[in-house]
Order: sequence, then structure tokens, then C-alpha cells
Amino acid sequence: MSTAELKKKVIAQINNTDNDELLSEILTMLHVESKSINGVYQMSEAEQEAVEDGIRQIENGQWISHEEVKRQMSEWLKK
Repeated sequence: MSTAELKKKVIAQINNTDNDELLSEILTMLHVESKSINGVYQMSEAEQEAVEDGIRQIENGQWISHEEVKRQMSEWLKK
């Protein structure tokens, strides 16, 4: 199937759906694809800063294990 045929099928499916969640996911996927250069996602400055903040937090011991997160979530959900 050619790219043109695939596009037509995708557009037809999009036009035939009222599923807001699906449409939102498609939009997100297209946005991510548009930020990609040669298949590599290009982070925005804000995203880069958030990653750097996370690395600093880990280096400063400001993290908790996955098990602890699950325990906290379980406690929170009981409320």
C-alpha cells in the first residue's frame, strides 16, 4: 500500500470517529513526529530543563523507590 493510500485510509478513519480520546492521542503522536529530526525527538528547552532538574534531584538523594510509590498510592487510594 502506498503512502498516499495509507493517508487516505487514515483520514477516512479520523473523519468517521467521534472518539475524543483517540483523536487527542493521534494529535499527540503527530506533534511528537513533527518535533523529530531523522527519527530523533528534539526536546524543547523546558523539557531539557525538566530532565536536568530530575538528574539533580537524583544526585541529591531526592527520590523514592517504585515500591514506595506503589505503597503511597495504595494508601492514598484508600482515603
